[in-house]
Amino acid sequence: MTWSKILADHSCFVVGGLTNGSGRYISAAPGAEAKYRSASSTSSLFSSSSQLFPPSRLRYNRSDIMPSGRSRLLEDFRNNRFPNLQLRDLIGHIVEFSQDQHGSRFIQQKLERATPAERQMVFNEILQAAYQLMTDVFGNYVIQKFFEFGSLDQKLALATRIRGHVLPLALQMYGCRVIQKALESISSDQQSEMVKELDGHVLKCVKDQNGNHVVQKCIECVQPQSLQFIIDAFKGQVFVLSTHPYGCRVIQRILEHCTAEQTLPILEELHQHTEQLVQDQYGNYVIQHVLEHGRPEDKSKIVSEIRGKVLALSQHKFASNVVEKCVTHASRAERALLIDEVCCQNDGPHSALYTMMKDQYANYVVQKMIDMAEPAQRKIIMHKIRPHITTLRKYTYGKHILAKLEKYYLKNSPDLGPIGGPPNGML
Repeated sequence: MTWSKILADHSCFVVGGLTNGSGRYISAAPGAEAKYRSASSTSSLFSSSSQLFPPSRLRYNRSDIMPSGRSRLLEDFRNNRFPNLQLRDLIGHIVEFSQDQHGSRFIQQKLERATPAERQMVFNEILQAAYQLMTDVFGNYVIQKFFEFGSLDQKLALATRIRGHVLPLALQMYGCRVIQKALESISSDQQSEMVKELDGHVLKCVKDQNGNHVVQKCIECVQPQSLQFIIDAFKGQVFVLSTHPYGCRVIQRILEHCTAEQTLPILEELHQHTEQLVQDQYGNYVIQHVLEHGRPEDKSKIVSEIRGKVLALSQHKFASNVVEKCVTHASRAERALLIDEVCCQNDGPHSALYTMMKDQYANYVVQKMIDMAEPAQRKIIMHKIRPHITTLRKYTYGKHILAKLEKYYLKNSPDLGPIGGPPNGML
């Protein structure tokens, strides 16, 4: 075979250039291909009908399913091939987009600024698949957006779709979020209708990782008179629920939002179990809540339960937090008695105050007492502490007390004398 024959057969391999398939030579110089593109009408890759730049939604068909299982429209959107997509371009694809991470976020963002007509167009499609979307990891957010930004009619229509399904939705990971958003957004009549479906299932919901959030939201948003069934369900269960990781939250919401008449039986049961609750990893939060937000008479009942046991409870991981709250929220007279209980026991290496100062939990109670004491009583505490300064330096927790002493010595008490001992370490 002659060289001329070989060259003729392989004319597409021209050094420094390309051919267009028909033998026409194209320069490989930068920008040359752009000139050729504009001159040629045969290029399928860069013509106006190219898939890279779809002209409009008209070329998309719902039956166009890609290997990924997504429609061609969603696939193109996910691959940034449709940069100026609008809600109107999604007709027939709203439900699919709502169930896609990126599609759902796109719809949510657009809905916030959409016209009423655009919102209605989206709504018409999601209403048919409302329950499916409510329980979907991404779809639930689109439903929530309608409870936030939708019209009254749209909210009512969605609330109607929830009817008969409140319990399963409340117990479902994504459905529970929709119920919470709905309760924030609908009329009190609709709220009452919705929560009625939980009657008979309150304890199940309270102890459920999803349902407890719904019960909390009910208590926060719904008129207390519509929630009596929740109070009734708690009868005889207050101790058990207060020591439950979810139940303790619900008890606190009741104390915050329900009427005095409704909270009274709850508080009565709490007071019967104060000593056990203060030492419980969850119950202690319920007792703290009463000390922070409760009526004076309820605070006093708790303080009276703590009195006589300050040393023991202050050394307990959970109860020590309650003792701190007692010191903070008790009346002045009650606070003085609590501090006196610690200060007036015998001095010496095993006095209550000394034991508490070097304890990993009780040292915080001593710090709180120093902060909250009346000036005269603070002076007594500090004089009681001074003989132990050298020893306290050896303890991690004792150092906290010394720092507190320094603060008050510098600030308020020049008459106390120097805090640090002599150079030889002896007092």
